[in-house]
Amino acid sequence: MKVVALVDPATERAAAVLQTKRESFVKSAYENTRICKNLGEFVNTMTKQEYPKAVIIGSPPIFRGGTFQGKDIEIQLLKKFPGIALFVEKPITTGPFEELKDAFEVAKVIGNSDNICSVG
Repeated sequence: MKVVALVDPATERAAAVLQTKRESFVKSAYENTRICKNLGEFVNTMTKQEYPKAVIIGSPPIFRGGTFQGKDIEIQLLKKFPGIALFVEKPITTGPFEELKDAFEVAKVIGNSDNICSVG
């Protein structure tokens, strides 16, 4: 597996994590990984060879699992990369109770897609 990019608005933290990975036994998976501040930056600058086959969503539920802009990363990924496999870390049910209805809408969108989705 080769990690094409880390998408994280906290670019300094992402750089530190990436450096640690490059100094470990998984170096080959991360040696050409780049950091993008947001999904749009990655999409606008990716090459054909960087088109992802899978995405790991590791952000906390407070930042995702919604249907409105700013919390709709799952929906954005399905639109930008049809057929991509999703691995969602930290189930959305660990988020605030009042946001569960929106999370069920996201689940419907994922369920109605042809994408493989796994939750860790």
